[in-house]
Amino acid sequence: MILGIGVFFRLYGLGDRDLWTDEAWVALAATQPTAPEVLVAGKSTPPLYLLTVWEVGRLLGRSEAALRLTSCLLGIGALLLFWRLAGRVLPPGGALIALGLAAVSRRWVYFSKELKQYSADLFFAVLVFYLVERQLRRQGRGGWLLLTVLMALGLGFSHPLIFLLPVAAVVLWWELPDSRREIYRACGGLALIFAGYYWFFFRGQVDPELLIYWQADFPVLTSIGDFLWWLGGAWSRYGRYFFGTWGAPIALVFLLAGLIYWLKSSRPRIIWYFFGPLLFALAAAWAQRYPFMGGAGGVRLMMFSAPMLYLVVAAGIMAVVAWGWRRWKIAGLILAAVVLIWVQPVMLWRENLHPRANREEIEPLVRYVQTHRRPADLIYVYYFAIHPFKFYYQGPQEQIVWGASCHERCLPLPPSQLRQIERVWLIFSHFETEEDIERFSRNLLGEDWSRQFEQRLPGAALFCYVPAQAMPRPVFNPSFSQYPEDLLL
Repeated sequence: MILGIGVFFRLYGLGDRDLWTDEAWVALAATQPTAPEVLVAGKSTPPLYLLTVWEVGRLLGRSEAALRLTSCLLGIGALLLFWRLAGRVLPPGGALIALGLAAVSRRWVYFSKELKQYSADLFFAVLVFYLVERQLRRQGRGGWLLLTVLMALGLGFSHPLIFLLPVAAVVLWWELPDSRREIYRACGGLALIFAGYYWFFFRGQVDPELLIYWQADFPVLTSIGDFLWWLGGAWSRYGRYFFGTWGAPIALVFLLAGLIYWLKSSRPRIIWYFFGPLLFALAAAWAQRYPFMGGAGGVRLMMFSAPMLYLVVAAGIMAVVAWGWRRWKIAGLILAAVVLIWVQPVMLWRENLHPRANREEIEPLVRYVQTHRRPADLIYVYYFAIHPFKFYYQGPQEQIVWGASCHERCLPLPPSQLRQIERVWLIFSHFETEEDIERFSRNLLGEDWSRQFEQRLPGAALFCYVPAQAMPRPVFNPSFSQYPEDLLL
């Protein structure tokens, strides 16, 4: 039943949301005609993930659901594998708790319905440790070729898999001394394959703009105190990202209890599974090559750690509730009720069915502009709306100005050309507040243009301006289905 709910959450509404900014540039890459063009346009997207999306799109079309199907299947596969892994390392009760946390996790569910590679990060993060546990159970007898091939494929789907493979190698080397020759072969093969990926794909994906954007998410090394302050802030963002503002302190209690449980168990390596990849990610952040628990949603780049996080927290919940039950059954029931309240099932149900994160309903606005623009109209596309606009817009390409930044203060056109424009359309998405786009519009157009009408949808907005002297009276906030057609046509 829990598995069924998790699968249902990941499938429901797969194509309901419009593509938001980051999804749209992946979609634009995945709709290129040839594989080389796809890879060039894909920027920092892992190559095999992008090519898989491209092939699925060629078979099923370019709808939102078709483009997101790869992420959805990877998210469901990660959940199924996680259930198998939890069943091998935890007692039945703890495995069910771990499955429940993963099945309803709003982060796991959301990224299973987003056109980005983070569900691949989840899938291969579970797969690598599932295969490690499988090798340990088999005492290293066979299975090395399968592990090497699957991880070689994984490197093309998930960048942070490079943080997990050394952790897996250390565990196998330590636990299976009689199989170290096979371990060396597997590690050598994967090192060569990674070098191939790097030479042909990854080295060309380093984006200087992204490195500048990530500066705040790299360690502060001016002093030990500054580093610890930065690290504390990073862990605070991490906890709040996965468990919410008030849920994070309770999650910390369960995390500590889980660490104690695993330390005392026959599998203390689970602690290494959780912290090891994070240490390698921190080292990459120190080298300014990967952001660590970043702000503005940057913690999503830590999704590879989510399965082990839930495994440790589930063990802590099991241990705390069992401890209370042994001492006083009422205490155990109270602790179980606290866990249920902490999970927030009503909120999770709403959020997993209708995610609010990155909901930017720009497609109806693009369609309206495409239908009602005149030859003398100018369309200005806000910087963060460029990729969604390009994906959805099918009209003439003339008279379109692409925003150069979210701080532009005037239209980049000569006065003679501006005098020939009848109307200016401003289309926005992926902005922080309504006040931001109001201020931006005033700075961009000044007092010479008056707003004829506006329409706002979740995460998107469309404004239409005419020269101030040609505007007899302002018309604001009409119904989207009842625009004053005499003014627009």
